[in-house]
Amino acid sequence: MITLIRKNFKLFFKSIYLALGFFIFSIVVNVYLIEGIYKLSIHKDALYYLIHSQKISIIYFVFFVFISYEYLVKSKNESILECFSVINNGKFKLYFSKLAVLVIIIVIMTLNIMIYNYVAYFVMNVNSLSYAYHIFLNNFLNVFLVSFLGVCIGTVTSLYLKRFPAYLIMIFSTVLISPIFESVPYILFMGFEVNIYPLREIFNILPPNLDWVEEELYGLSIESYRWNLLIFWICFLSSFVLLKLSTKKSKLLNFVAIILLSFSLINLYSYTKPGSIVKKDYNPNSFVAFDELYYIKDVQKEENVEFNILAYGMDLTIGRQLHSDIKISLDEKEYLNSYKFTLYRNYKVEKILSKKNEILEFRREGDYLEVFNPTNEKLEEIRILYSGYSPVFYSNSQGVLLPGCFPYYPIEGYKKIYLKEQSSYIPIIRDDNIKFNVSTKSNLDIYSNLQKDNNNFFGEAQAVTLIGGFVEEKNIGNNIFYGLTLEKLNTNALLDINNILEPYKNMFLENEEFNITGKKIFQSPATFTSRVMDNGLVSFKDHIFIYGLDKENLVQGFLQSTIPQDIKKIEIKSIFFDYLLYKNRILNIPKEELENNKSYELHNLFLKKINELGENYVLKNTYDFLRNKNDTRDSTTFIRDLTKGGH
Repeated sequence: MITLIRKNFKLFFKSIYLALGFFIFSIVVNVYLIEGIYKLSIHKDALYYLIHSQKISIIYFVFFVFISYEYLVKSKNESILECFSVINNGKFKLYFSKLAVLVIIIVIMTLNIMIYNYVAYFVMNVNSLSYAYHIFLNNFLNVFLVSFLGVCIGTVTSLYLKRFPAYLIMIFSTVLISPIFESVPYILFMGFEVNIYPLREIFNILPPNLDWVEEELYGLSIESYRWNLLIFWICFLSSFVLLKLSTKKSKLLNFVAIILLSFSLINLYSYTKPGSIVKKDYNPNSFVAFDELYYIKDVQKEENVEFNILAYGMDLTIGRQLHSDIKISLDEKEYLNSYKFTLYRNYKVEKILSKKNEILEFRREGDYLEVFNPTNEKLEEIRILYSGYSPVFYSNSQGVLLPGCFPYYPIEGYKKIYLKEQSSYIPIIRDDNIKFNVSTKSNLDIYSNLQKDNNNFFGEAQAVTLIGGFVEEKNIGNNIFYGLTLEKLNTNALLDINNILEPYKNMFLENEEFNITGKKIFQSPATFTSRVMDNGLVSFKDHIFIYGLDKENLVQGFLQSTIPQDIKKIEIKSIFFDYLLYKNRILNIPKEELENNKSYELHNLFLKKINELGENYVLKNTYDFLRNKNDTRDSTTFIRDLTKGGH
């Protein structure tokens, strides 16, 4: 067999058309990769280069579909088949040797693209074994397996079809999996409300998100469903290849074909199982549209409750998606008929139990969960078991982004979580600390704002944040910084944080205690920055999310942690920090635009009050208003009411 593989390898390169095709393909690939190395000197981003390199997986696919067909179709020559038919399983051996040649070429070209990626890895000084492994997995999945699938398509068409229908099938399959076809389901859905995305997705074998902002915490998509999909197609088509090459006497080949067909169906079933993925396209179930389409309707509400939560006991398993077993200790002043919580709607509640393990009835309406009390006594404790995922705040074996401001666990009362006017999530932050005891099971190293003991997290806080993926923990000065491995920030400003904050402490906090020692700082990944209010700048008492370590971000991040979250005051809070930190930019807004543009109406009113009452007076009173939970006025009413000697 090895001798036959060698002979076929030589024959491949002796064919002028095959050799020339491979030569042109190699030149195109290497020129493209070298161009990426040049761009790397501008972007200085190893993940950027990985994305750049994976974009040519479509070229690999097309090349190996057509080259495998042209290479293998020659084996259908009657004289060649007659010679091999006298050998036991001769036809199979002939095709197997030729397929082995194609696999060797795929390996060479996969290594080719891998070498460039590892050059970028070392040039950018990433120093992360997990990312080095991520590079390998991406190239194996997006280059090797995609190319091998191309070979499978070329092989099947060469065995079953004549040239014209074979070329039609190969061209159609290329169009079907290419980005060109992505516009078809989008047009049908947006124009005619016909959703063919599920049908399209089963052919979507190329790496997603390559033209979107990169997700540094997560890397590129190598979720389980993508492996299931590619393995399904490869095994499915391979089984037909074996069935065509086998004879009645070839029991082993027939058995292997059945095994491959069975394995393909298992992977197809696994592909259909729900799971947390990062898919940045216009599919109504993905990152962009899933919540936008839902919250555009009037489905949100707010309602306070007559109980408090004393403590959470959480048992979280993070695999294909989040599986949660949550025990909630309740502080009830009196017996209640029901208990109302906010829990993101795509987490499916499996069952709810009482302290005595009795099943409790519940009602689920979108993000809202109402648990009914069947007794005339206080429940004291509720246990909620659920599983699911968010298309934005992911939780799987590749990455974890579960910020404490997002209801991935039940929050007391009904809360609004999405601001449809800004297409962004509203951070949910309770005022007081409560006890948390969290156990996690994940293949990733998980980081949190709480204290850590192996895979357990504990302590008192307003919320619990869990982060996992390409993230590094660093002690900088008196703070702990969780930075993104693939987007390193200059952390020098953290060493001077006290001096940076001093003028603002004197202006707003006067004699109040404002301790920043030990506060944890999480660098916001792209998803968090783009989809959460204030560009992902969210502040808790014990930790903050921040997208940059410049003075402006640090001041807003730390100062904001002293302000309770209030949806009614969002607008004035934004203007307050804009003026405080970007004063010149606000003052340079053209007067005509301030007066005529309705979106600047509150800005204009704010600036008029500053001219009338003085900058320090307006800023100090605005800050006091933002901190005062008992002042329920909205932003516009507060500014209009603001006068000297009263507010």
